[in-house]
Amino acid sequence: MPGPTPERPPVRLLRAPYDSGHRDVRMGAGPTALSRAGAASRLRSRGHAVREELVAPASDWQAELATAFELQRLVAAAVADARAAGEVPLLLAGNCNTTLGVLAGMRADHRRVGLVWLDAHGDFNTPEEDTSGFLDGQGLAMMVGRCWRALAGDVPGFQPLPERDVVLVGARDLSEAQVAVLERSALTWLRPEQVRRPADLAGALDGLARRVDAVHFHVDLDVHDPSIAPANGYAAPDGLTAEEVLGVLLATAARLPVVSATLASYDPAYDIEDRMRTTALALLEQVAAVAVVSGRRA
Repeated sequence: MPGPTPERPPVRLLRAPYDSGHRDVRMGAGPTALSRAGAASRLRSRGHAVREELVAPASDWQAELATAFELQRLVAAAVADARAAGEVPLLLAGNCNTTLGVLAGMRADHRRVGLVWLDAHGDFNTPEEDTSGFLDGQGLAMMVGRCWRALAGDVPGFQPLPERDVVLVGARDLSEAQVAVLERSALTWLRPEQVRRPADLAGALDGLARRVDAVHFHVDLDVHDPSIAPANGYAAPDGLTAEEVLGVLLATAARLPVVSATLASYDPAYDIEDRMRTTALALLEQVAAVAVVSGRRA
């Protein structure tokens, strides 16, 4: 087995096993399942030095809103510490909105960090528009400052991303109202069929590369087509193949350093014969390989 080389940045593998404030249930069970399936050991077998860290609130009492933002603050501190130690932060999260903490922690580097966000959904709702009451449907809207500004502002280092510095990839399960909001926004939205057109993907990433210095790569695992296996209870048809998701990662890394990443929203209860778990672990290996190379040139 190859050992870590001195020039290869170590990986800080963070685990936030919460969904809507509850630990190890629904999508909150995903990070634990991936960890138990050998996420860290698989990275070590590829030559990475890995430090694992559980991110968990200190209080036994949890509530969706309070716990979500507490997790973001804890992740921000862990990511800032990882970067100070020369480590590459990779997050396994139950909910997508926990990525806000990664972006906040990356601010310590004083770089312009853009966001490539793969998801079956827009996650671009605001509380005034959202009839579901599901905070995670507002995750990307939080990142760009469309909602929860006071609570997000309490996450150390967080500043809203300019919408133009976001590329949303693979979103397809959207209401007409959600489509209209996305089309009026300044972010770049690539539908699945556009991902399959090399010129469209290249154009979006080239535009991003002109505006930012590095990228956080976020994958809600339900961006994958459920023919692999449903990633969660929100899985929608006509998604991306594992090869297409990898293609987006490699196309991004060809233009910009991928300095951190999130894999989120895996609910093992919906998996079929562990096929999505296998897909997620293989993707984690690829993300780590790309990120440590990026860490050397970032």
